[in-house]
Amino acid sequence: MANREIKTKVAIDGEKEYKESLKNINSALGTLKSELKLVESQYAGQANSYAALSAKGDVLSRMYDQQKEKVKAAAEQLEKAKKSSIGLRRKKSPPRNPRFRVARPLSPRSATRRATRPRSKPNSRRRLRKGKERARGG
Repeated sequence: MANREIKTKVAIDGEKEYKESLKNINSALGTLKSELKLVESQYAGQANSYAALSAKGDVLSRMYDQQKEKVKAAAEQLEKAKKSSIGLRRKKSPPRNPRFRVARPLSPRSATRRATRPRSKPNSRRRLRKGKERARGG
């Protein structure tokens, strides 16, 4: 038998630019982390001095700004994805309350089927079995 495969590819507008900006932000964060380690090693003996803390605070604020840009880019990409997937979503049906079900009207065809369909007779089968047992003497 032949195997059939169906593949779909969903491309979001600006995905390439998003990945590129994410790569740039991550590399900038890496350099800032190494810069922070350098500052900590420079002020190893005097970690609580004003100069050490201000240098460390400067690097941390730049790291914070990079993280802000990263979150902003992710939020923009999420909005683009939501906008592009609006047409793909199924409409939600209203919630159903099981207590109050509205009966659907029967079509004329199903109404006649119900009226003319022979009913099963489970009781008559039992009677036959009981009759056979009685005839055997059981």
